[in-house]
Amino acid sequence: MNHIHHTFSSQFRGQWIKIKFYRENPDFRQVKRLCNVRFCEAVFKAIRHPVILDRKSIDCPGAQYVFGWQDDTAFLKHCGEKSGLSDEMLKTLLAGLPRFSGDFEYIGLNTEGEPDMIAASLMPKEVMGLIGLYRNKTGQSVTVSLSSMLSICGEIAVKTLLEEKMAVSFGCMDSRKYANLDGNRLVVGIPRKHFNLVQSR
Repeated sequence: MNHIHHTFSSQFRGQWIKIKFYRENPDFRQVKRLCNVRFCEAVFKAIRHPVILDRKSIDCPGAQYVFGWQDDTAFLKHCGEKSGLSDEMLKTLLAGLPRFSGDFEYIGLNTEGEPDMIAASLMPKEVMGLIGLYRNKTGQSVTVSLSSMLSICGEIAVKTLLEEKMAVSFGCMDSRKYANLDGNRLVVGIPRKHFNLVQSR
């Protein structure tokens, strides 16, 4: 399963990225340890080189919050300044977001070994084909996120791992800006439980 992202790429065109969550610092030598990046930005950078992230790497209050590395204080302040929404409304929005409880300290993107999940940006036609395959093999429907924030970090990375289901997101303004996600693509997450959707050739 080390090359599962290539297996999916062969049938569903896109840059599939392996995502692995670690409780302890993984001892990898040929990886980039980034700093001052958004999670969605790091996912884009991982296309060219494996990446390791920790709480000091990520310069995004939203990602810090959903990964369980900060409480909601910084995120509420950031969103309030950016959107003009009241704290009460923002707290209502936060209540529906998937969130880790701080169990992981590091995140590997395209690092060696079997990942916890994979993610990619795909054209709608590819997404529909993947949803059909998922439905036929699992008997489950796919929930599509229409959230306008935290699309890759929260609605894909965290939600896919917590629920162990395929997730689809329309993206958010930050991910389209920092992850080079163009307007014709959706974001998809597949947990390890469903890697058998596509068979190795």
